Parts: sequence; C-alpha cells; structure tokens
Amino acid sequence: MSSPRFAHRFTSRQARFGTLLFAMGLAVLALAAWDNSSGLPFSMPGVWNNQRTICLLLALGFATFGLYVLVNGPRGEDDERRSSAWRPTRSGRRFRSLVVYSRDGCHLCDEAAELLHSYSAYLPVVQEIDIDADPALRSRFDIEIPVVEFDGKVRFKGRVSEPLLRRLIEGTPPEGSASR
Repeated sequence: MSSPRFAHRFTSRQARFGTLLFAMGLAVLALAAWDNSSGLPFSMPGVWNNQRTICLLLALGFATFGLYVLVNGPRGEDDERRSSAWRPTRSGRRFRSLVVYSRDGCHLCDEAAELLHSYSAYLPVVQEIDIDADPALRSRFDIEIPVVEFDGKVRFKGRVSEPLLRRLIEGTPPEGSASR
C-alpha cells in the first residue's frame, strides 16, 4: 500500500555533462543529415564510412541519454543546496509519523515526495499511501492530492510549500525534547 517514490535528480555538474552529450549526439546526427542531403565539404574519418550505422546509433544514444540527464537535472540554481543552505535552530527529527496520500502519475505528488526527502534529516520516514487503492481515500482526497499528514494532522493539500514546511519544522520541537 505504501511505496517510496523519489525520482533521481542529477547534480548541476552531471547536467553540464548531459548538455555536452546531447550536443555531441545532435552534432553527429546533423552531420549525417547534411552528408545524406548534399554531401559534406570535408572528409570524415574512415570509421564514419565503414561503421556508419554504429556511429548513428551512438549519436542517438548520446543525444537521448544527454536529454534524460538534462530533464532530470536540478530545477533551479538552489535546488541542490536546498536542504544544506537552511538549518532549523534546533537539530533533530520532528513528528512521529509522516503520511503522504498520493497516486501514480501525479506530478505534484512527485514534487512533494522530493521536497520531503530533501528535509529527511528533520522528518520521519515518509509513508506513501496510494489513494486509488482505497475507494474511501479516493473519495476523500481525489482532487486534493498530495495530502501531507504529520502526526495525524493534515498540514498540506495540493502543492507543498517549502517556506511553510520550514516554518513547521522550526516551530516543532525535536522528538524527545523537554519542551514537547
């Protein structure tokens, strides 16, 4: 019923490498198209003429993998440093339980899972529940997903706000502290 779903994100350095692969793949594919249409005004290496199919498959693979890395790269300049740039005044985990009601194919659910994962040093393990597996949950949360519940209390519906999540973490004493 619950399954963690955290999409892999590439670092900005890996995204730059993806850009290079994508550009190299497109360049080779463009050269092939140019060679097929009017012929190149310069000669290509011998491997180009002898193993043209392999060269084209490699170029297509480079372009495809480069595009995949670019699509899954950091979303913003501070995406990689999000959780390392901010720290609550008191360290430690907050809350006893964290439940995310979601469904497959929900991009807001994916974003919520990724954001909650980036603050995992301060939060319990995410229990993800697919609302489509339970008719009662589907009728309760159908158009409000993701729904994020901390210690049995719903805190977010729809998009999870990072500034509000930080305020919630900051305003909640760590587990086991005397002020609870």
